[in-house]
Amino acid sequence: MVTIKAARKLFKLSALTTLLVGSSALVAVAQDNTLEETYANLLQQIANKQVAIDQKQLYLKTQEDQIASLREQLASVEDLKASVKPLVVKMAADVEKEMNKDVPFNASERFDRLAKLKEDLAKPDAPIASLFRQAMNIYDIEVVAGASIASYNGEHPKTPGVRLKACDEDLNSKACDLSKEIRDALPEDATRIESDTLRDNVYDGYYLHFGRLALIYLQFDSSEGWRWDQSQGDWVQMSASDLLNARRAVRIARGESAPDVVLGPVEISG
Repeated sequence: MVTIKAARKLFKLSALTTLLVGSSALVAVAQDNTLEETYANLLQQIANKQVAIDQKQLYLKTQEDQIASLREQLASVEDLKASVKPLVVKMAADVEKEMNKDVPFNASERFDRLAKLKEDLAKPDAPIASLFRQAMNIYDIEVVAGASIASYNGEHPKTPGVRLKACDEDLNSKACDLSKEIRDALPEDATRIESDTLRDNVYDGYYLHFGRLALIYLQFDSSEGWRWDQSQGDWVQMSASDLLNARRAVRIARGESAPDVVLGPVEISG
């Protein structure tokens, strides 16, 4: 016969067992949820890694294609060099031919530029790009010069150095007529110009070229002028009227007078 006290103990034991079973079930459910989340996270990480791998493989494929293209280009470099250098040689020969027939404005500067190109062409290890760049630079300068009016300092075309010779003989002579800048740079008791720098700045006069149509020379004091006669291949002294126009043209070209219409001795071949 079960007593009330024993029944109470049995009920408590049964309740405790139910609680333990329920708790175990809750723990199991919680563990299952955690495992599912972990598994889902792992799947997402794998998917992310796969995307990153695919992107890197695509990048590597692009790099491999570029490397293959560069290798093809490098393989053709020698062929390119072999074709460009003869072209530059021909360009140099053509421009030299034209310069020899041309009006001789800035002759020393232009031929020095061409001589440098020919010197580099003779070097077997000269960079092709540099040679081509030099040739194109010469062509550009020649084209621009043919469509411009420009003035520059220079020596007398028939008797170069005549002014400096006059200065060596007499610094105060009219034929010397030194500028204020040069006189201020000389010692007070100077009887001649000793400095090479100053001597280089004692030029005879001015040259002026109208594109490739005409080239004239004007003495520094405008006392005489000469024009290049292309048919004779020599310098011819200008008339008084041409000399007057030359003075105006030189002042305008040197920025000493306002721009205006100028007249020049243009030779027309029939």
